[in-house]
Amino acid sequence: MTVQLPWPILGVVIPCIIIATLAYGSHYFILQHHLSVREQWIYEFYATMIWVSYAFAIFTNPGKPPLKYTPKTKEEWSRFCKKCNNYKPPRAHHCRTCNQCVLEMDHHCPWTLNCVGHGNLPHFMRFLGWVIWGTGYLFIQLCKRIMQYYEDSNMPSYLFDKWELTAVIFLTPLDFFVFASISVLFIRCLINICKGMTQIEIWEWERIETQWYSERLWLSIRANYEKFHHKQFPKLTTWTKRYGEEEQQEEEDENSAVPKNFTIDDLVFPYDLGIWKNLTNALGYPYVWLIPFAGPRTNGYSPELSIEYQEDDQLNLPWPPDGVRQQEITVGREHTDEELRKIKNYSELRKRLDPRVNDKRENFVNDLGERLVDYGVDASDDE
Repeated sequence: MTVQLPWPILGVVIPCIIIATLAYGSHYFILQHHLSVREQWIYEFYATMIWVSYAFAIFTNPGKPPLKYTPKTKEEWSRFCKKCNNYKPPRAHHCRTCNQCVLEMDHHCPWTLNCVGHGNLPHFMRFLGWVIWGTGYLFIQLCKRIMQYYEDSNMPSYLFDKWELTAVIFLTPLDFFVFASISVLFIRCLINICKGMTQIEIWEWERIETQWYSERLWLSIRANYEKFHHKQFPKLTTWTKRYGEEEQQEEEDENSAVPKNFTIDDLVFPYDLGIWKNLTNALGYPYVWLIPFAGPRTNGYSPELSIEYQEDDQLNLPWPPDGVRQQEITVGREHTDEELRKIKNYSELRKRLDPRVNDKRENFVNDLGERLVDYGVDASDDE
């Protein structure tokens, strides 16, 4: 879950203290005695790039919608932000901390006092990358010192530099902690980028998957389909096949809004353009990834729709398919014990019995305990 700090400024002060301690404490007490002048300059270059990329991540605006933005009626939901007095483009959300609508909002980061969105995602990823590279390099140097201490363990203690030894003992676990934690965050963000999804959209997908067999979800989708396409809701079919079993089409239950022959695997996320295009759209081409001021290739407010979505998605609704007004839909009937006993698929049964199955969008909590507001989204204005 998002860290809640008593004073927001601590979100920048704490990382600055840690960066300065690792970068300059290790140099002063340890590295200057064991690295050549050239190696020390290289090390300081790594430290400088961490500071530069961090500054860009803090001070670069994550992206605002154009003034008087007009929604494309056939490609997106019409969402008006009362606080910005403007329509929201697809994938944009209003941040309750930054007090602005953010293009392709990923999350509000307390450690940069800024949102991570379309405009500064490349800077944020560069910052994480330089931290990993710098702390990884430092960890190797610290491990070399530890190995040297081990080899010299039979020597008299007065021959050791006490300040250097103390610095190695203190900085090694701190450096490893930063390296490991930032690596996990970097990998998580990189996986999301390769999928063409933001953290908020990952959360949204998990919500839909959890509520896949709920009446509330499908009543919303059906109502949205008829309103958006101005025609009757179609009979949905699955494209998936169960290996080792004969494919069987179940008869639709007229009393249920949930389709029997349509699975979460048949739902197509509209903005996944493939790994290469997802990466280059978000971060630019590889030859600019290390340039401190390089930004994304796209404008952030007119995202390209994938060919798979345009050709194969049977709902062909903007994301998310149930819209953002589930609260207007009354919950449908509950499943009877007899109906539940007939379900042979354990995964389906588990989802039907999940206590979150009928939660409204703003109340849904994912498996990590995160709600929409934990990403910084102003849920009251996210319509």
